[in-house]
Amino acid sequence: MKAERVVAWLSLGAPLLIVLAVVAAQQRDGNDRVQALPVAVVGSALIVSCGLGRRRRRARLFANLKRSRVQDGDG
Repeated sequence: MKAERVVAWLSLGAPLLIVLAVVAAQQRDGNDRVQALPVAVVGSALIVSCGLGRRRRRARLFANLKRSRVQDGDG
């Protein structure tokens, strides 16, 4: 498998965890539905963590670009 395909499959992991939790919760009755909650929490936390990390990396990249423009005298 090519690296691009591996990354594509890995990026689907967290959303698939949430889908799995929803399906599991629908198939269970009563108090057993609580057992699907940790899977949904983990999937949601992975998505939020990835989004925050991406935002942090973009902000750092923007600050570095801005700093390099100031050092070059462009701006």
